[in-house]
Amino acid sequence: MHYPRYRAAPPRPRRADGTLSPLTFILLVTVPAVVAVAALRAR
Repeated sequence: MHYPRYRAAPPRPRRADGTLSPLTFILLVTVPAVVAVAALRAR
């Protein structure tokens, strides 16, 4: 039985300037806000 040679997945391209993607930024802002609202509503 012959297995194909293992090849590591190519690294994902990363921006050189190190900025966050818009989706990541939105999640970083939205998730804590949602958690805070949920905590206030639970009382």
